[in-house]
Amino acid sequence: MKQGTSISVVIPTLDNPEAVKKVIHSLNSQTLCPKEILICDSSSKNEIEDLIKTIESKIEIKYFRVGKAFPFDRILISFNKILFKRRMFNFKHKGRAFPYEATNFGSEQATGEFLAFLDATTIPEKDWLKDYLLIYKEKKVNVVFGKTKYLALTSFQKLLRASTYGRRGHETIPGTLIRKQDFLLSGQIIKGVRSGGDIEWRSRVKSMFSFKLPEKPYLSYSYLPKDLVTASKKIFIYQLHGSRLDIQNTVKDIYLGLALIFSAILIPKWNSFVGWKTSPLYMPNITKLYLLGLVVIFLTTLVINRGVLKKVSNSFFSNILKLLIFIFIFLGVFRWNGAIAGWVESSVWYIPHITKIFLGAIILSSVAYRGLYFPLKNEVEKEYLFPFNWLQVGLLGLFLDCVKAPGYLIGSILSPFSKKIKKND
Repeated sequence: MKQGTSISVVIPTLDNPEAVKKVIHSLNSQTLCPKEILICDSSSKNEIEDLIKTIESKIEIKYFRVGKAFPFDRILISFNKILFKRRMFNFKHKGRAFPYEATNFGSEQATGEFLAFLDATTIPEKDWLKDYLLIYKEKKVNVVFGKTKYLALTSFQKLLRASTYGRRGHETIPGTLIRKQDFLLSGQIIKGVRSGGDIEWRSRVKSMFSFKLPEKPYLSYSYLPKDLVTASKKIFIYQLHGSRLDIQNTVKDIYLGLALIFSAILIPKWNSFVGWKTSPLYMPNITKLYLLGLVVIFLTTLVINRGVLKKVSNSFFSNILKLLIFIFIFLGVFRWNGAIAGWVESSVWYIPHITKIFLGAIILSSVAYRGLYFPLKNEVEKEYLFPFNWLQVGLLGLFLDCVKAPGYLIGSILSPFSKKIKKND
């Protein structure tokens, strides 16, 4: 790399002054120091701004107030725009900037030839920038992606890490090195969402530029949630935001299939639940209406979300086919004793509790997958999983999957009808 290459490190942050202090100290310890550090702050208080005024750093620090958080700020501001079409309420502050928005802002203010992204909770190794520049030069790529490992200290954090990230490094925007002109050319990271934009941006960049992911992780993240409530809240909120993006469509299709299964069981029995014609909730021909509705939704999905029929991807048809097969298997099991055995318990075809057995087998398979295969694939030690921890890991993973379900389901239902958030113009 030519002499005098300049790097600007962009760090979005929100209400975490101690983490900001640590990451600034780590940057001052780099074997190749950046030209400048850009702190893009959306905190509700001024602690980080005060910290920047007093902290010692041999690297120039530029502080930008990109927003000021207050409770439910983005929701209130959005409702204000949607409901009243103009500024009905005059908010004192404009609210927080999401991390991607703050990163985009910092990248525009940067004066370095290269941009290097971090967040306040991700600490790089001291050779991060030096090695990344070498990789950039030797591999002749446009982008070197970040690779982050997740640290765990408490017992719950270790369970959470085993059921999610594992011990291997993961490709991330934090740690990424890219020329500023290439980042701007990529369209920057999608605004308006709290999560999922990193996945979409990396996918977009890979289609535009050559890239490299280092063999070893150069960054570490040590701020995993410390309890189940915090972890559930974070995952639920992130999944709701991610559902608005055109990502993870296979998973969304799976959750839609599960929703169809339960609706296929409940809706045909609706009139028996509410009391048939004597009830004001009675709906004549509900099963026919339900089946007609499914056909309409399916065709609308093809026309609106997938464009003209010739552009529908094979993977979409594959996912739909798998879902339909699973649905028919489930319905076959559910109606087995009535349709095949005629509810005759002495029949050789009668299987007691077949639905419970089927559902139990699915749950046990899910726990085994989340507790054994998934952690081992992500390099969790066998010594940690056995003899009994794998069961806790599997149950936690299954629970978190259930927490994600509403977000995935909302994404799968709304995707045919809602305008997807696209890359920034």
